[in-house]
Amino acid sequence: MPRWPGPLLVVGGGLLALFAVGALMLAGTGELVVRNPGLLAWLALGGALLFVAGLVYSAVRQIRVRRFLPPERYRGPAILLLLVLVLVLSGVLTAPFSEDAAALLLGDGELTLAGAFVLLVSTQTSLLLVSWLFVFRPKALIGWPSWAAPNAGGALRAGLGWGLLAWAGAMIVSAGMVLLLEELGIDIEPQAAEQALQLVDPWLAILAIVILAPLAEEIFFRGVVFNAWLREGGRTWAYLGSSALFAVIHLSLVAVVPIFLLGLALAWVYRRTGNLLAPIAMHATVNGLSVTLALLARYQVVPLPG
Repeated sequence: MPRWPGPLLVVGGGLLALFAVGALMLAGTGELVVRNPGLLAWLALGGALLFVAGLVYSAVRQIRVRRFLPPERYRGPAILLLLVLVLVLSGVLTAPFSEDAAALLLGDGELTLAGAFVLLVSTQTSLLLVSWLFVFRPKALIGWPSWAAPNAGGALRAGLGWGLLAWAGAMIVSAGMVLLLEELGIDIEPQAAEQALQLVDPWLAILAIVILAPLAEEIFFRGVVFNAWLREGGRTWAYLGSSALFAVIHLSLVAVVPIFLLGLALAWVYRRTGNLLAPIAMHATVNGLSVTLALLARYQVVPLPG
């Protein structure tokens, strides 16, 4: 497979989509007269499809090129390419629910149950699908992911114990970040998950944040990213790189440092136990405690200081 079709489709499709979307925005404000706005919408859709096709082509080509590497190497697509695919797929899933996104993030309108569900699980679903299609299915990581260690119960107990410590540490670091940003005069915007906890059905929040998020994120960031970069770049790169991507994808200024440190801890626990169940349990514990505290405050069971 030649290399050029992938970048050509990505660049060409991306430029076409940006041009069409920009023209639609100008037409909406009256700065540009367009006789057929529907054509621009189709051009935007076509450009987006070409962009996605270019990403998929590049990923498949990298799998084919790297399939001749020895089994101890990572034989899948570049990690950053996988992350872009995750973000694009997540965007495609949430695109039909723009009104729900506005209701969730801006408080503008009514949040529907279907919209809340898709917004909460789109990224996690994309992480699982991309991991399966481009890493697990083509056997790009032999032994991926490891949760078949003989002491699964011990891994779960270790994850629970380390999760309690990690949650306490994250709360302390988060409080420090809040104080620092307030001193710098930077407004602190709540995360989408924090806003969702104030609006959506509690059982939906528990399903998405306490169960699905730890499972999907640990499979991708520790199972795929950490293992891939451990094989290709060494231990330091695996720890720092997987934790940095884990922090960035959460899109929160106040939480970037505590999430990065949490990523380091999750990778350490995974490396220490050799079992992916341990960081999944640890991650679920951290999220579970945070969700519990937020719900108690939401229903005024335990009033918290503002």
